[in-house]
Amino acid sequence: MAENRKTENNISIAHLKYKKGDLVIKEGDFGLSIYKILQGKINVYTETDGAVVPLAALGPGAIIGEMTFLDDVIEHRSASARAAEDSLLEVWHPKLLKMDYDRMSPILKYLADQTLRRLVRINKLVVQLTDQKKKKSKGQQEGEPRGSKRRYFRRKVSLPFEGFPARSDSKFKLDGNIKDISLGGAGLEVMPMNRPVFPYRVGEDFIIRTTLPNKKDFEVTCRLVSIREGKSTASIILGVSFIEMSDHSSKNLGFFMMP
Repeated sequence: MAENRKTENNISIAHLKYKKGDLVIKEGDFGLSIYKILQGKINVYTETDGAVVPLAALGPGAIIGEMTFLDDVIEHRSASARAAEDSLLEVWHPKLLKMDYDRMSPILKYLADQTLRRLVRINKLVVQLTDQKKKKSKGQQEGEPRGSKRRYFRRKVSLPFEGFPARSDSKFKLDGNIKDISLGGAGLEVMPMNRPVFPYRVGEDFIIRTTLPNKKDFEVTCRLVSIREGKSTASIILGVSFIEMSDHSSKNLGFFMMP
């Protein structure tokens, strides 16, 4: 059901009602309309390799379909949107935003452009992380050791970390420096004082905590996949694969790894 009204520029604004489960936007379709949620809740998601990847759950006041409003040509929708409950949406023609955009100062235009580009990168990152977790899970099921293929970009760092046992029956703590890190794992240099009593074997799990260079906290459960001598004969380099982290830590790492 739709209700329409005209703006001062004679451009129509429609109010559309969607029932729970109704599709508002379909990924891959053409479209320029922009939607403001007046009532209800809308789930935004994408699909990769047959898996649904949630991107956002939006409520009243949020905007969807805004990714292409600055373009003068019809673009493919980059994600789908579906009503999570009965909802009322206001539908705008992109000309409405374009007129306001043209009246903005250059600095505000720049900020708007940067915000949209950042949103695109974040959405792509969420899809990448989900795809990575799916591939790791598939590798485990097929007998491939976690971390045996570190196919992701690694960044050189020097981050002090604290390590804690994942097993409740162990009290051993570990410290050292993270020497490189990727979305899927890291290289850890264990401090010399830990060498005589290093208790872990390949395949065992433990937890590491650190603060990333962007001042964001990071905690992850790791699986030890390799042990080798460090440049100093008193140190050990541990190759670890990330097997479990919170959404908070995942986002913090993702922001840090973005180019």
